[in-house]
Amino acid sequence: MFANVDNCTKTYKAEEEYMKVTFVTIENHLAMLAKNFKKYFPAHDKLLASYEWVRNPFHKTPEGLSIDEEEKFIDFTTSGETEMQFSNKSLFEFWQEEDFSALKQRAFRILLPFSISYLCETGFSAVASLKTKYRSRLNIETGLRVAISNIKPHLKKLCSAGQTQGSH
Repeated sequence: MFANVDNCTKTYKAEEEYMKVTFVTIENHLAMLAKNFKKYFPAHDKLLASYEWVRNPFHKTPEGLSIDEEEKFIDFTTSGETEMQFSNKSLFEFWQEEDFSALKQRAFRILLPFSISYLCETGFSAVASLKTKYRSRLNIETGLRVAISNIKPHLKKLCSAGQTQGSH
């Protein structure tokens, strides 16, 4: 869009009033987008700060913990083994395997919306790739199951299990 505006400014140099209206329209549109963003995502920075403990539990303490939960959190963060596991795993893997169930449940309530939207996008992309003009099956259930599965196929085992075509 901005490349087109640049071309437009060069073309309509004589009509400065036209350019002023164009720039004011663009400015109003961008201001409206910023206002709507703040409406749909209020206090984005505060929200992220309150979830910082999930991304790195060793630098930030969650707010609103009961005394029992706070004691468990202290035990959790002072363990050297836990910190080593945190550095070697992804967030989901780390929180999935921890024994501190109250903290784990809290962390998963925060992390779950992100994984669900990712899975939806992955499924949609898989359907889009399966439903092309070259692959127009009505039932895509089996193909979709294979496309979105996180199980890695054992190609050598599959190839060795198949029977080769003999000569006639």
